[in-house]
Formats: sequence, structure tokens, C-alpha cells
Amino acid sequence: MVQAAVLERSPPVGSSGRRPLRLLVLAPKPQGLSPGQRFRLEQWAPHLAAHHGITLDFLPFESPGLTRVLYKPGHQLEKAGRVAFDFARRAAAVVKARRYDGVIVYREAALIGPAFYERLLAWLNVPVFFDFDDAIWREGELAASANGIFQRLHFWGKTSTTCRLASAVLVGNEYLADYARERNDKVFILPTSIELPKYPVQPELDYEEPFVICWTGSHSTLAHFERARAPLERLATMRRIVVKIICNKRPERPIPGAENIFVAWSEEGEAEQIGASHVGIMPLPDNDYTRGKCGLKALQYMATGRPVVISPVGMNLELVQSGQNGFLADTDEEWIEALTRLADSRELRSRIGPAGRKTVEDRYSGEVVSRMFADAVRATLG
Repeated sequence: MVQAAVLERSPPVGSSGRRPLRLLVLAPKPQGLSPGQRFRLEQWAPHLAAHHGITLDFLPFESPGLTRVLYKPGHQLEKAGRVAFDFARRAAAVVKARRYDGVIVYREAALIGPAFYERLLAWLNVPVFFDFDDAIWREGELAASANGIFQRLHFWGKTSTTCRLASAVLVGNEYLADYARERNDKVFILPTSIELPKYPVQPELDYEEPFVICWTGSHSTLAHFERARAPLERLATMRRIVVKIICNKRPERPIPGAENIFVAWSEEGEAEQIGASHVGIMPLPDNDYTRGKCGLKALQYMATGRPVVISPVGMNLELVQSGQNGFLADTDEEWIEALTRLADSRELRSRIGPAGRKTVEDRYSGEVVSRMFADAVRATLG
């Protein structure tokens, strides 16, 4: 049924027999704003168009007006009105979707409500690819980081519904895949990736002291940085360190005894700021939500050639073999030991950093993962 509908939309062309495909992406945000969108679908789009005959057209849920006020304090009535307007406006996407070979729903078709538009697309027999890179079915941390005004309208169970409705589910790691497989037989693991030309290997800092430790992330993940606070505070009593935070919000508490540097996040220059350090860290608590994380911070550090020290949680266990291409650290003592070893040995950093870069080149580059995406789409559409 799905295959027949697709063939009507896009007849075979070319001697190779490979049909050009057009997919509509229903994304939460405009392009360039969301890390998940940027390091997944937005990053893969140029590769897909150039090498795989697949065009992605992005249609965000958020209007410019909603984007402008959504994460500002207050403005509750304006936010509510704009969200309601954008929810109604989303109906135009369903009409538009029928002109495409399929639709990709990234995380959710609408910021509020049940899987209303997802159900409508399935009812119209439009092939739906459901892509997500977090444990978005778990309210916990995700709810705490968002606007409280919308939590009762969010309908957290729609992740399960959309998995069942989808023609295929695309997820970032094995933990997410286990969840999806309970609801859909066609699940593909497509890891979050790095566009290597935008993250060139950078030379190490030309000084060894103070030792520069970098953390990057959004305001919603600043709480995860706190997992490294105790070992960093102890390390600061043992040697001179700089703690560099790259974020769209300044942390409320510095690390006592360390030199604290805050860098306001910007996509332009992000790789250079990450590379201008000795080591990158990705601390995480171990819970059902963080096990769904796809290791983006670690991949960013590794791509620039910086050694990493990361928590052994979820996808991180697949990324790093401790002592070979990075270090896994759980307890405070393990964090201090790993950071101290790296601070004491330029030779160790010179071995671990390139090994991490090689891992990204082999398994997590935009070129590699976009090819996996193209294979998944074509296998699903027949």
C-alpha cells in the first residue's frame, strides 16, 4: 500500500533505477537552532542531495514570533497564543505532505497535544519516518528544562503512538532502539554525526599549565555539568586549571579555585572554541533519561582531536574504549585520575586525541551516517 503510493509520487528515472526522493521534515525549530536537528537531519541534507538523490525540505513548528519569546521568562499569554496559532498552522503541513514521497517527524510534529498530526498523516497513507535522539517519552528532566506552562498539554505518551504509526523509526542509539522495537518492527540506528570539515583537527594549546578543561552544552544540560563539580573542585586544589563553559546561559556557580571562563554559544566558531582546550568532558548522571543521550558532546571534542573524559552512561560506552580513544570515569576518584593523567602527559594526550578523531571519521561522520540514512529510507520505501 505504502509502496504503491510512493511510486505514484515519484516515478523511476535514470539508468541506475534509483528514484529521486523528496521528503518533508516536520521539525520543532527553524534550522540552525536545535543541536539535535543540526547534527542529524540538517547535517545530512547536503550529503543526501549530492550523493543519494534525496532532498529534504524543512518545515518548522515554531514561527519566528514563538522562537523569539519561547525561552524568555514571563510572556505567558503571548507564548500560549503563539503556540496555539502554530499548532493550527501545522495543518498546512499535512496538505503539503501529500506531494512528497514521505515525511520525517523529528521528535514530534507539534509542541503540544497528542499525536494528532502524526495520526492524520498515517490515515492519509503518507509514509512517516519518526526520528528521535533522546528518551523523549520520559517526562523527568525534559519537563524540568522546558516551559512549565506547556507541560500539561504535551502528552508524553505520543512518542509511543508515533512509533506504532511510523513506516520506520530512526533512533540515535541502542537504548532508544530497544524502546522503539517494542512498538515497530522496522527500526534503524542512525547515530548523531559530525560534519568533519566544520570540525577540523586543531593543534593542542602551546602551553601545558594551566590545564584547560572544556564543557559544552545547552542550558537544559547545565545540570549534567554538576556531576563533575566535586572532582573539578578537588582537582583545582591540586593544580592550576581553567574550566571553560560553552553554553547559551552562564552557569550560576563557578568552580572554586579554578579560573572560570564562560563562552556564549555560537555555531560560528564553536569548533575552534572546543579545540582551544586540553581535554573535553561529558559528565552524566546515570538514569533512564540520560541513557538515551547520543554522545554529541564527546563526538565534538573527539572530532577536534581533543582527548575526552566522559561518564560511562548509555551511548558513551559505545563511543569510548577507556585508555584507547578516551577515558570513562564514574567515581570522583576516576575523574580525578583520568584528568590528572592527561594533564601530566602530553604524550598521552597526543595518542588519545588522534584515536578519538579516527573513531569519528570511521563511524560518526556526516558522510557515513547520511549514507546509512539513505539506505534506511530506500529500504523502507521499497
